[in-house]
Amino acid sequence: MTRQQNIWCRRFLDLSPLILLVILLAIFALIDARIVSTASLINIVAQATPIAILALGALIVLLTAGIDLSAGVGVAFCAVFIASLIDGGADLPLALLIGLAVMVVIGLANGAVIALLKIPPFVTTLATMVALQGATLAVASKGVLMLKDPTLRAVGIERSFGIPNVIFATLLIIAVAAILMRHSRFGLRTYALGSDAGAAELAGIPVRKHTILVYCASSTFVFLTAVIMISRVPVVTPNIGGTSLLLDAIAAAVLGGTSIFGGRGTVWGAVVGALIVSLLTTALRVFGTDPSSLELYKGAIIMVALLADSGMTYAKARLVEAAR
Repeated sequence: MTRQQNIWCRRFLDLSPLILLVILLAIFALIDARIVSTASLINIVAQATPIAILALGALIVLLTAGIDLSAGVGVAFCAVFIASLIDGGADLPLALLIGLAVMVVIGLANGAVIALLKIPPFVTTLATMVALQGATLAVASKGVLMLKDPTLRAVGIERSFGIPNVIFATLLIIAVAAILMRHSRFGLRTYALGSDAGAAELAGIPVRKHTILVYCASSTFVFLTAVIMISRVPVVTPNIGGTSLLLDAIAAAVLGGTSIFGGRGTVWGAVVGALIVSLLTTALRVFGTDPSSLELYKGAIIMVALLADSGMTYAKARLVEAAR
């Protein structure tokens, strides 16, 4: 294989998430044109917004070969906590500030246990998930909470130029995340840590401190996801978010090319992955799939994504060897 062919093959692998999205759109257009109508596509993008934001948090953790199993339940806890503060008379800015502070503390605790006590991320965040499940039920003692804040409604429900405002808000978050991961010390250190933790430490990167920052960043995206969720769904219950949303976010990140082994993944890839997950979910509903079977299909999607990730990692390794 020539050097030019090698470069084109690597570019193809990098663009594979976008290519998959285009192929799926073409297939669904042939099967049922309703899926790719303008109104349906706008709805698919709007439904992908919380998945995309949580996938960005998953991306940051996965880049370090870690995982945050508490993220989905964390969305439910944060949403219920903020809603209870507002229901209790707190102003929206104060409720959001307190909610952010609480989530950062949770991320700090996760990161500290993983970095300082050397407990695996899977075990640490699983314990946090169980704790947050109990905390969510305790905070939601009143049951269903109704939010009628005009600012939340303007972000999550109202439209500008025929497009839901939540899409514009999410694009802003994505842009900030892209700058953070590609043009900041935090992003560069995260990629370095995931590629080779030993080499990163030898290069002077404070591995323990940065690991803590990674989980704090993940919790920040959990907070942002919760805000988007309560802006789109004024009726807040303990069932908002949860494991289903976490599965969607992880599937989106992996489908977008993020490696579970760390060191590889992009913001745009995670976003494209979120669009793929949202498109598949919408298509399954249009096809009349039993709602109870949706999780089965999502599990299958994650399995296919993991197999594809393993194949892409092997293919890129062979291309790198060939280039030498």
